[in-house]
Amino acid sequence: MKLSELESLIGGLSQTSKMPCPSWSISAHRCNVGGKLSEVSGSICEGCYAKKGAYTWGNVQAALEKRWEVYSSNTLAWRENMAQLITRKGLTYFRWFDSGDIADLEMLEHIVAIAEAVPWCRFWLPTKELATVSQWQAIHGEFPENLTVRLSAYMRDKLPPSALKLPCSTVTDKQDPIGSPCPSKAQGNQCLDCRACWSKSVSIVSYGWH
Repeated sequence: MKLSELESLIGGLSQTSKMPCPSWSISAHRCNVGGKLSEVSGSICEGCYAKKGAYTWGNVQAALEKRWEVYSSNTLAWRENMAQLITRKGLTYFRWFDSGDIADLEMLEHIVAIAEAVPWCRFWLPTKELATVSQWQAIHGEFPENLTVRLSAYMRDKLPPSALKLPCSTVTDKQDPIGSPCPSKAQGNQCLDCRACWSKSVSIVSYGWH
């Protein structure tokens, strides 16, 4: 099977200008927690970047919906095809959800299984779905070494709850960065050689409000 055919079986990948690697995403309009937070003043999801700019273009929204349709039509096939695609592309870094978030526990189970199937690739999973993450931990314990689940704060200038004991991120607006500041603003809005978000040893990553 050609790579292009395999990629179509997972609904395609995103390649944002900032990231050093591809990502897989769905529409931000499908976010559970984020959808509620988008209506809350002072939240990180207020004025969500994935609901404006290029993300609103018809072809982009169609691509995001295509990924959801492919995933939801056969989740196990999606998982197997995703692991195969990452393997054949030889990817060593991967990001989940430059738009959207974990839909439910089943989706998180599949993401973890993909990480286990390709242990040479480092995965970054930013998420506000803390209840789903907590549910997974209660069943399974620790996430794979190559999967960094980074909990995203709900409100600007605040940290997420610490009970889950996982790396996290926040967005600073009116105060100095909390933790390790994202260097992208000084790098043409690109990661370049920074991989802090993928590293479990970096406990807090702080992004600037935009």
